[in-house]
Amino acid sequence: MYLKDQGCISMRRWCRVRRVMDSTAIGDQIDRILRSQSFANKSQLRKLLEVLFTNMDSQTTLKPDRVIKELWPNETKTKGSADVATEMNRLRHALESYYNGEGKSDPIIVSLPNRSLPAPDGMPEKRWIVANPRGDIEHRPPVPPAKSRGGLKIAAMIAALGVLAYISIRMLAADGRPQSGRLDGATLRIMNAEGKELWSKGFPDGFWPEFYDQGVAPRIRFVDLDGEGHTSVLLLYHPAVSPRSRSTTLICYSDRGKEKWRWTPGRELPELEGTPATFRTVALAVLEATPKKARRIVVSSIHDPWWPNQIAILDSNGKTIAEYWHSGHLDHLTLADLDGDGREEIVATGISNGYHQATLVVLDPYRVFGASTEAARPELQIHGMGVAEERLRLLFPRSDLNKTLSVYNAGQEAAIEHGRMRLSVAECLQPPSCLMWYEFDKHFDLLTAYADEQFRTAHAQFYAHGEDAHQFSPEEQAEFQKIRCLVGCKSEFVLSQVH
Repeated sequence: MYLKDQGCISMRRWCRVRRVMDSTAIGDQIDRILRSQSFANKSQLRKLLEVLFTNMDSQTTLKPDRVIKELWPNETKTKGSADVATEMNRLRHALESYYNGEGKSDPIIVSLPNRSLPAPDGMPEKRWIVANPRGDIEHRPPVPPAKSRGGLKIAAMIAALGVLAYISIRMLAADGRPQSGRLDGATLRIMNAEGKELWSKGFPDGFWPEFYDQGVAPRIRFVDLDGEGHTSVLLLYHPAVSPRSRSTTLICYSDRGKEKWRWTPGRELPELEGTPATFRTVALAVLEATPKKARRIVVSSIHDPWWPNQIAILDSNGKTIAEYWHSGHLDHLTLADLDGDGREEIVATGISNGYHQATLVVLDPYRVFGASTEAARPELQIHGMGVAEERLRLLFPRSDLNKTLSVYNAGQEAAIEHGRMRLSVAECLQPPSCLMWYEFDKHFDLLTAYADEQFRTAHAQFYAHGEDAHQFSPEEQAEFQKIRCLVGCKSEFVLSQVH
């Protein structure tokens, strides 16, 4: 598999070499992009990139209708070429951002030509996607035709050496780049994309099983923090020895396993009344770089066992550059560009202790400071931090089942796709979980609110007998549309489009 060859007329042997390597090399590069942190929260763009790659051999005949069918199978009547053009432009910018950051040293450059402009050969541009080895001939000034058979031989030899160098560099880069990790007793092992162990670290105090109940994957990140092509390893470490009396530590390792820095969450607070400042980190994310800002790390940590929660912003050297405090637990972080301005927002979900309700908080990463205002329970107010500037702060209603069995309900991780946000709220905090599901548009108008089958079953079983016996009614269902807005709305409750 290969794309249209530019500048290959006078170097046919070089072009034949490209045809042999492109199928595997381009496929590996596409996989690398799809697995990257840059595309972690961009499911629609990942899907579009997969569609373009799948149709690479026939891309000159690929029509927008085919792309629409792949991207929006249930909305083909409402989507058109303009929607495809918008997604292509988003993908173009996302690829540029990727190659300016963690893909800075990748051996193959994947790009999207502007189909409104002529191709390099002067003909109309029909290609959707282009892939070239870094520094490929298509991006260089035209090579003058060889004037002799000796010149052709020299050109062929140079091309062959270039291919050999490219393959060697690609193999070395792939072999040395950390991609995954696993726990082996008290040892952390780091592997490359092929599963080969690169290095390991022993931890005499072990790993707290409760903190790593889902393995190490949720507690580790692989990212090029400095934009220099080197993958750093970010590990949230919590020891097994005296875990309740010790804080989580964020450790940053180089791609070769050298420790670069350590960071510990939280701080001493007067509200803790002498309780040790032990904080457990519950969420870790990395903000994309922008033209004005390098990558930054976002960490959410809760005091164990009380209610103060810190969201901290760190630079690539592990220095705290901003922090927001919340009276409750913000157990989940999602990063997404909610307003289309090219910058990601921080979406945190969990619990508001002041209201005993599930909560969602949206923060501008450039204006992270202060503490949440706790008007309902002033005794939970965190002092000395100033007033926070949340973009949005929502409270989700509690079901009668939750009010009977629990102290609060709890917001789960948000998923953002196609300009919509979807999240669930746990109404049963003991397994098996029962959930209420919510969906919002980009303006945070409520689109759907419904109970899952597990909730309906638990409700029916609990209220089958006794004085409170009743069925889950449409009126109760409607109550879940009353999502209170403390900050960021024009009214007390979010607008509902549910019919």
